[in-house]
Amino acid sequence: MKKNKLYRTARYLLLGFAAVYMFLLCYPQVLFAHHVTYKNFTVYSREPLDQKIYAVLDKVEATLAKSQINDPQVKPRIFLTNSQRLYSVLSLYIGANSFGKGMPVLANSNVFINAADVSKDLVFRQSAEYNSRSLSGVVSHEITHLLVREKFGYVRNLTMPAWKKEGYAEYVAGGPTLDYATGVQRWKANPGNDAGYQYFKYYSLVKYLLDTEKLSVEDLFNTDFDRSALEAKVLNSLQ
Repeated sequence: MKKNKLYRTARYLLLGFAAVYMFLLCYPQVLFAHHVTYKNFTVYSREPLDQKIYAVLDKVEATLAKSQINDPQVKPRIFLTNSQRLYSVLSLYIGANSFGKGMPVLANSNVFINAADVSKDLVFRQSAEYNSRSLSGVVSHEITHLLVREKFGYVRNLTMPAWKKEGYAEYVAGGPTLDYATGVQRWKANPGNDAGYQYFKYYSLVKYLLDTEKLSVEDLFNTDFDRSALEAKVLNSLQ
């Protein structure tokens, strides 16, 4: 009887914790004391927001406007955690070694951002190299994931190849974290293992299809490609 009671208690506690956690993922604004709404964006922060947030959002708006699937009806909620620990919890990304995380798998428009300096338009991550990136670029990348979900639907978004989704998000954002020369060098040195240059490769594949092959965004996502042949072609084109 004692074991059964302990088991039931543990199960209820676990279910309760899971329910609270899911609530926070869907409605994290309860953890943030400050927010501003500007154009299509709402930004939440635990500290008063720097006035330069408006300039950052203007950059995001201009960046997204270049996307063929931009949709002003998508109204992102951007959460500036300013804490790598809180970011890890809310982004499901233990280690906080990413800059931002959108949640297209959930029925909301939440975007979580790692520690950031709004005044300098920068966001940071825990990494030995390439540990900062423009805040406006990261926000644009994550919102692009929401736009892809809005355009193609939840189910399609879940089953699409990662190289298309991540490559297009990097393309819209203006390029990957890794600089061009380093990306090319790493890819050519080790084409069989993309650890250390994965997003650069994804970006390069998408950029080639959109800029060189002149595909539309819909063609990009709706066409089945021979990925091995595509990778070989793109790698051969890089100087």
